[in-house]
Amino acid sequence: MLVRDYKNILYPICLFVALVGLGGCTGLSQYVPVSPLQLTPAQEARVGATVEGKLIQMLGGPYHDKALADDLDRLVRRHIQSSSSFKFSVADRSAPALYPLPGGRAIVTRGLLSRVRSRAELGSLLVHAVQLSNKVYEGRATRSMTVTTDEVLSTSDSIYDPDSAGIRLARMFEQMPCEQDCLMPDHRAGVVTVKDSSTDMPDSVRRLSGLLASYELLANAQKIERADDQEQAIATYLQAVATTSDEPRILGSLGLSYLRDGQLQPARRYLEKTVKLQPNYYRTQMGLGYLYLQQGKLRQANQALAISVRLLPTTENLFLLAETREKSGDIEGAMLLYRLVAEFDHGSKLGRTSASRLAQSAGSQ
Repeated sequence: MLVRDYKNILYPICLFVALVGLGGCTGLSQYVPVSPLQLTPAQEARVGATVEGKLIQMLGGPYHDKALADDLDRLVRRHIQSSSSFKFSVADRSAPALYPLPGGRAIVTRGLLSRVRSRAELGSLLVHAVQLSNKVYEGRATRSMTVTTDEVLSTSDSIYDPDSAGIRLARMFEQMPCEQDCLMPDHRAGVVTVKDSSTDMPDSVRRLSGLLASYELLANAQKIERADDQEQAIATYLQAVATTSDEPRILGSLGLSYLRDGQLQPARRYLEKTVKLQPNYYRTQMGLGYLYLQQGKLRQANQALAISVRLLPTTENLFLLAETREKSGDIEGAMLLYRLVAEFDHGSKLGRTSASRLAQSAGSQ
């Protein structure tokens, strides 16, 4: 933590020195942009890829339907010839929102696509996303964003750091969605309305609107669970699953609810199915890893939790991975992870428990 505190002091100083032309800090001045708008295309691509990887985890993980991604790519090539390399990712989240990113990228939520009613409307949405991405920093970049962007360019993130520059920058972009008025055609200044003679919506997009009722049941189940009625919550989750058998968000929510209720066998059944459909979401990998840990399946627990940490390190999955390694006999590896949790989140229960286990380990040596 002392290293990160030092960086937080150093980067603004180096940025100021570079801006006023007094000579940059060694090894850093070559990366410091005069403003975010002066990033090179290669730098924008690096920032965009870094933010996308973390942000999509924060938004629910990548949606599992490859056909949907392929259809979006085809529409981009059809309507935006100059942006054929533009990359759209679909986040498995019900709230309708668009997240434009630098470097020719954007994240669109499943919930937004489920509300699109025509092929022309979908084409206009994609054009809108490209235009927003081209000016993503324009008039919106704070000093903190500028400094953190530079840190992304000049340092390498540790996969075990829950407060890395890439994660912090992703959190900033998470607070900058295009939603509500931004998504309404009447408020899209300068956006060309796409005219598409084809009335056929891609099947992958059309099916999303048919899932709205299932996701309404999911939202009700989550509300009931927050009210501590676990039995009724699970019953409502099961209703949602009955309406669609292959939506990871719904299956995973049911599996995690069973896990919280201590019902490990049904929890395992639904979490394993979820991970098979959507292997690249940190939260369900963490839930499955915790379940394996409870069952004493240490090899499987280590594998699932290591994947979870690689996708998005949090104090929760770092702590569980530390427990798994401790029980597997890797005391040194466990203590390194406990130390990270204790330093990053020292005031929480996990932080205090980690500090206690570090002290116990030190006392036993």
